[in-house]
Amino acid sequence: MSSGTNSEKLLEKGTSFAYNSGSRFFDMIVNTYNYFIDPVLTESIRLIPDSIFAGSILLALITQSYSHGMFALALLEAFFIGQGLRALMNYLDIQHTTAPSSENPAKCYPSAWAPSLENLLDLATTGTPQSSFPSFPVFFISTAIAYILGGLYTQKQELEALGPDYSSRFYIGLIGSFLTLFAVMVYRLVNNCDGLGIILLSLLFGSITGLLLLYQNGYMFGRDAVNLTGIPLLRSRTKDGKPLYICTTKGTL
Repeated sequence: MSSGTNSEKLLEKGTSFAYNSGSRFFDMIVNTYNYFIDPVLTESIRLIPDSIFAGSILLALITQSYSHGMFALALLEAFFIGQGLRALMNYLDIQHTTAPSSENPAKCYPSAWAPSLENLLDLATTGTPQSSFPSFPVFFISTAIAYILGGLYTQKQELEALGPDYSSRFYIGLIGSFLTLFAVMVYRLVNNCDGLGIILLSLLFGSITGLLLLYQNGYMFGRDAVNLTGIPLLRSRTKDGKPLYICTTKGTL
């Protein structure tokens, strides 16, 4: 009997130790996520628009790239367009465009540490309640994506001529852009920062804005202004409009 009792006590202690160890390990994982991973992930998602804008300016300055400079200016135009749309919504006081009440408003702020483009956008609007259309992150990111993918699509002939290493860039960019935009949209929807209708409308208006800005730069400044990849462009005419390739008649001996 004594041996059976001791075995039961040892089994009980082992079970309790395993349960406590598993509980402490689970708590360690939860605390690691809450105090380290979640703040970094949240701040990274909130600062994607500013990262795109600052990155385009930095890349244009470092590489002295004409096309990246035009891209940065297009993003600046998109900022003012978004500002105008939000001011218009505030002026018209259209229903169902106000931001929903989030249980954790800090996750919806554009940045917890520094001023950002969205902070400047909010300073330009007055009155309560404020319109949440367009959702600035979704609008700005979709504008940038539409501009970049539209530019790649116009270079599809050149990319295919350069071989599979280049022709796949459009599809890789399409997949990467979709995943980034999808993550931002889900983040703002899950945290109740924006309603689904506002997010979808912001996506639509942002995509249209990006394509219009791409057309504007291409029409006014030529294809070199939207050549973000820097690849050689196929041309059929010289600068003065004459044919690039001239076939001469065969000479007689």
